[in-house]
Amino acid sequence: MSSREDLRRFYALGIDHSVLGLEPWPEQCAGYFCTPVEAEIFGGPGVDGVHYILLPEDERVFCVNPGMGEPGTYILPVAENFREFLAFLLCCRDESPLAQLWWLDEEKFRRLLEENAQNRWPGCEETFAKTDAALAAVAETFGLEPQDPFRKVKALQEAFDPAGLTFSEEYYDTLGLEHPGTA
Repeated sequence: MSSREDLRRFYALGIDHSVLGLEPWPEQCAGYFCTPVEAEIFGGPGVDGVHYILLPEDERVFCVNPGMGEPGTYILPVAENFREFLAFLLCCRDESPLAQLWWLDEEKFRRLLEENAQNRWPGCEETFAKTDAALAAVAETFGLEPQDPFRKVKALQEAFDPAGLTFSEEYYDTLGLEHPGTA
């Protein structure tokens, strides 16, 4: 199955997608200055501008993070395809560790996963029950087991060349960069 078919199937699940940090992206909302113009935005956590996209004729899942800080790191791959993304999600329990993986070494990544697992607050039981139900539905529907993302995502990101991406005028204006073709 393709990433787009798996994506449709994922959003058709009767789960609370927000507990996984993948609230469906409203069609009327555009991306951010660093969202490639050809991007198909599908979801995000609803904070800090982080969102996930597919690009035309590409099966990979990309994280767009306006807070990443420099050209070349605002958009990075986080999985070879949507099904792999879901297996990583099963390991991380939500999208946040995947969005942060670009700047973490392995020790910090493991510590983040452990801190997330230990995080408790009054009334958290309902949220955890929804998260467990959502993850169980994903695992069953797609026949997946949790897959550790660290080495795979780091390799994908290291090999990624953003030079082929097309950005809006706002991207170049925001970053104070010369627009391509105006040199």
